[in-house]
Amino acid sequence: MDRKFLDFLQSRSPRSRRVPLMVRGARQVGKSHTINQYGATSFEHLVEVNLELNPSYKNCFESLDPTRICRDLEVLCKKKLTDGKSLLFIDEIQDCPEAILSLRAFKEQRPGLDVIAAGSLLEFALDDTTIRSFPVGRVSFAWMHPMSFTEFLRAMGEDGLLDILSKATLTKASLTEGANGASATGFSAAIHNQLLEWVRVYFVVGGLPEVVDVYRETRSYIDARQVQTRLALGYVADFVKYGRHYDYRKLQTILSAIPRLVGKPLKFSQIADNVRARDLKAPLFDLEKSGLIRLVRATSANGAPLSAEERDGVYKPLMLDIGLMLNMLGLDLGVQSINEALFANEGALAEQFVGQEFLANATPDIAPGLHYWHRGVKSSEAEVDFVIARNGVITPVEVKAGKTGSLRSARLFMKEKGRRLAVRISQHGLSLHDGILSVPFYMCSEIPRLLDEAEHF
Repeated sequence: MDRKFLDFLQSRSPRSRRVPLMVRGARQVGKSHTINQYGATSFEHLVEVNLELNPSYKNCFESLDPTRICRDLEVLCKKKLTDGKSLLFIDEIQDCPEAILSLRAFKEQRPGLDVIAAGSLLEFALDDTTIRSFPVGRVSFAWMHPMSFTEFLRAMGEDGLLDILSKATLTKASLTEGANGASATGFSAAIHNQLLEWVRVYFVVGGLPEVVDVYRETRSYIDARQVQTRLALGYVADFVKYGRHYDYRKLQTILSAIPRLVGKPLKFSQIADNVRARDLKAPLFDLEKSGLIRLVRATSANGAPLSAEERDGVYKPLMLDIGLMLNMLGLDLGVQSINEALFANEGALAEQFVGQEFLANATPDIAPGLHYWHRGVKSSEAEVDFVIARNGVITPVEVKAGKTGSLRSARLFMKEKGRRLAVRISQHGLSLHDGILSVPFYMCSEIPRLLDEAEHF
């Protein structure tokens, strides 16, 4: 399955390739497959070293000498490591702190050899006191996420729909277009409805590559759910192996509670009423480090970067993947139950989808982060689901699960911050009216381009 992350790897300049790249992200988001695909198509030789499957290979990194490391790996893997022609891929590198430290030596002593490392729960390994001394510039980082909706469509063979989406533009007609927005985007209501139906499918299947692959082959929600259940159990097992030394059952307690708390300001009493908040903070942040959950942090949003004005301890949780979220909520897979659940649940699923889309379509070599705006003034409280920064301009984003909904908070934000535009993501078609750029769920990936277009109206 084609991934945008492959485009990122292929577009790296010769200068950036002189710095070893460490790819971060939760297990099962497609890191190993994509890096292998890159190695097979862009190099004469691919040498893959999986330190989890081949623990004896860890001994190759004891010397931290790139010449000796490459010599030993060439013998073990029976492949040459030639500068400019070979890719050394070190997978599951979190199993070997010495291998992580060796990346600095490759940058300084063997910059001509392309080196990429990947692993799960890498943040825990990087917390090691011997690893934290990584000098800036010796290793570069990139983040990978579950498949975006457009990647999902491509996996389903819907290239025609993708072509339509990439060509849809704002026109003069869209300035006054009604709810369906068909003439504004240049395609019919039938295409609009088909794309919304694919969004519903994505809600259930999600973007974990193995789940998508099974659904592509069988078109069975039940088969997809079985894979999701197996992966969820594997995530918990990972924590037993790599996690902190505290009681891992606290991680399980939090992880099982998050799906029903998505999109809501997090209160620890909602997770477990018999556990102290201070005992849950560390495992909560560890879950975020692992990538299994994301915390959308509140910010004053007066300017970029949004992280500069984060409000300490105020955040809303999201799951790694919307399909995994629905699986953990125990959704009945009958057709009627699915149709009733989607675009419902107080908008939590819609908000999960949008947050996941923002992360999946972000620039890979920028650390992931999501923000929202909350105005806590008494008698005039307001909240905007997301705020995004583009070219130094902050834009409020409201997510509406149904076909109706007030935009009071977005308009209040526009007035207070002096913004011309706000984004509404919903089931409506594409339109621009009175400063509100209405974007259908299936066009989240096109928002940067559409905002640029809207600035000219």
